[in-house]
Amino acid sequence: MREQARSWQIGTMSHLARLPSVLAVVTACSSDPVDPTADWVPNTGPPAHVVGHAFVFGPNDGNLPIEGAVVSVAEDPAAHTAVAADGSFELDVASGGAVSFSLTQTGFHPNQSAAIDITSAGIAMLGFQTPTEDTFQTLGQVARVTPDDTRCQISTTVSRKGTEPYGGTGLGVEGVEVAIDPPAAGIDGPIYFAYESGTIFPSRDQVLTSLDGGVIFANVPVGEYTLIATKAGTSFSSPVIRCRAGVLVNAAPPNGIQEQ
Repeated sequence: MREQARSWQIGTMSHLARLPSVLAVVTACSSDPVDPTADWVPNTGPPAHVVGHAFVFGPNDGNLPIEGAVVSVAEDPAAHTAVAADGSFELDVASGGAVSFSLTQTGFHPNQSAAIDITSAGIAMLGFQTPTEDTFQTLGQVARVTPDDTRCQISTTVSRKGTEPYGGTGLGVEGVEVAIDPPAAGIDGPIYFAYESGTIFPSRDQVLTSLDGGVIFANVPVGEYTLIATKAGTSFSSPVIRCRAGVLVNAAPPNGIQEQ
């Protein structure tokens, strides 16, 4: 079984270990005349094979199992599979467009991937970094965010080129500015993770990414967004996020922001 994607070192609340994802949540724009989810429909192309791994992110004091978690296509829940004892999973999904994948399991906060384009080649590595519900709530306290189930929370990692497929500790690109497009009223972020002698925690004093590479956007209204990373002389991928109410959307490695 692979080692979890993020290491944790928990001391005081301000020195909470690595939390690649963080909370946030927002209220949908009721005044919006257009349904922001209208184009989020199932694909209709030939089946493509998807292989991935789910990790328990952070503390798991109750020793809750990730085995048996349901991984499904958010746009087409009929396409689903169960996570094996070693955290691995695989399934066939329709190709022909972008879809998000969700992971649900008792005791864990609903987790979702970035929107990933499904071609005939499928996906060789789909990663989930999934916090327990207790960890999710603790993250909200550390980041000074109050979760609102009518909005979503977004997190990602800015990963260096050539790093481990599912990420790890201290594998981020330092000094990167991350933005969310389009901007929306009420979004709290970016909130970057500090990296101090291997201890990682969200810090509102951190103005750019640290060696951890983690960043969160809290209180994000339902809709579709692009995460954009900027650093002079460096190019990055720009993951697309489909923000659904009440979920933690973690664009985790290798489908987060990757140095090119």
